[in-house]
Amino acid sequence: MNTLFNYIGDKDKSVEEDLVREEEANNEFLESLRKQKRLNVNFKGFEGKLQELIDGIRTIPNYNNLKGYVREKILPDNPEMSYKGLSVKAGIHQGVALVILYDLYNDKLEAELEDLDDEEIDLDFHYE
Repeated sequence: MNTLFNYIGDKDKSVEEDLVREEEANNEFLESLRKQKRLNVNFKGFEGKLQELIDGIRTIPNYNNLKGYVREKILPDNPEMSYKGLSVKAGIHQGVALVILYDLYNDKLEAELEDLDDEEIDLDFHYE
């Protein structure tokens, strides 16, 4: 025989199980986003050396200034700009433009991941 106390206990268990499942689903989603965070870019002939090329571009003395300029002045007007278009508009080499867009994309993804991590799940349930 089910009593009111048994019914409430069963509901509490199902709510707790739902919360656990929801949290696991959120964690799986965040993990899949983290795996997508870094794009695997490699070209024929550069096997194993592409990262060295990217690191070399990042050591250009005004790289951070260029990146900031692109983020603040160019991309707000043209968010879907290609690296070739950016190269022409900013007057920089296509390889530098590609690395800047790559870094800005990953910076944006990292910021979105931090925002998702910071969000709190509303745990207030109301029974009627």
